[in-house]
This record gives sequence, structure tokens and C-alpha cells, in this order.
Amino acid sequence: DVPDDFKALATAWPLWDSKTHPQKPRGSGKFRFDYNGTYASERVLIMSGAATLKPTDGSPSFDIKAGDAVTFWNGFSCDWRVTKRMTKHYAYYSEDGKPEEEYETGIACDMCSADCFAESYLFEEMDICPTCFKKDEARFEGAEHQKEGEAVPAEQPQKKRKQKA
Repeated sequence: DVPDDFKALATAWPLWDSKTHPQKPRGSGKFRFDYNGTYASERVLIMSGAATLKPTDGSPSFDIKAGDAVTFWNGFSCDWRVTKRMTKHYAYYSEDGKPEEEYETGIACDMCSADCFAESYLFEEMDICPTCFKKDEARFEGAEHQKEGEAVPAEQPQKKRKQKA
């Protein structure tokens, strides 16, 4: 059972939605995640959905679902398979058990409030998730593409090579 004080604390954290997380192949619910930031742990409260996590170190797979509280320790790496669209509140903590201030707010879409720390677009001081960006790309023309709050270098179009006859 998750203590009520943890639930109250967690619901104030940013909300992550598996629908907006990059997946390979797209829309499959599958992705690898390496918990390797400057934080000691990520604490989460699963609000909806379900997933199977397979640690990359060969440890047995395990399931997480709505209502679960989970701590992911720095250095842990796993392959996610979201089996039912998931939302979770999350926060990053230091070794002394205190919230990491750098990560406390995360990045939330200013259009739909979805967590978009993994990938977002910055447009006139607004953070836009990939889903909202794609709904109205013309409106957000010139937005800076970001991953984990850092600018993603724009891809340069490749020049066509002349084919020999």
C-alpha cells in the first residue's frame, strides 16, 4: 500500500504520459530508458496504465501498474513495454533524500499539460509536446526542437549526388 502522504506529495509532481514518449517502433509502447541523470533516484507514482520492465543487466522482468509507487535508482537501465497507456507523476531525488531542485518542475506542455521533458518544442517561451506541435505545425513554425531541455541540432538536407550513366 502506498502511504497517503506519498500520494499527496506525488500528485504535485510533473505528469508523464507514455503517449508522448518516443517509442521504437513508433506507437509500440517500447523504449529503452537509462536512469543516468545527476540525480540519485527517480520516484514515481503510477496514476494509470501498466507496463513490463526488463532490466538490461539480465535481472527478471517485472510489471508496474496504476497505484504502484516505484523508485528507479541512478544507473538502472531497462527496456519498457507499455501494455496499457500509462501516466505517472515523477520527481528526482538526491543522495540525501531531498528533491533535486533542478528537476523539480520538469517540462510540461503549455497546451495540454503533458510531461514533455524527453522531447519538446520551445516556441515564444512556450513548451509544446510533440503531439500538440504536430497538430498545428504551421502555428509553431520556427520552434526550437529540444530533448531533455536541450536544443537538438537541426538536420541539414543532404545534397543529391549526380548518378553516373
